[in-house]
Amino acid sequence: MALISWDVHLKTGQLASFAALLTTALVGSARLWSRRPEPARTAVPPPSPPPAPCLRAHVVPTHSTPADPAHTAAVTDLCTRVSEVASDLAKRYGNEE
Repeated sequence: MALISWDVHLKTGQLASFAALLTTALVGSARLWSRRPEPARTAVPPPSPPPAPCLRAHVVPTHSTPADPAHTAAVTDLCTRVSEVASDLAKRYGNEE
């Protein structure tokens, strides 16, 4: 080492430092470039979720009514009114999302 002058040592050190700095800058910019989102990916909105499935009411079949006409009329009237209320509620709350 003593046979090589200090000027050569200095120039070699400067060249090595420059190469290390250049390599660091290139690797750092390549990492930043790869992390940057592309404009085409960010401009597209995410797909909308699928629509919610329609809710179905559990329908229980009516039991056989006795032969009493007053009782049969009352049960029929009650079933009709419950059906109307269920229909009104389905219309009112079925379209809200």
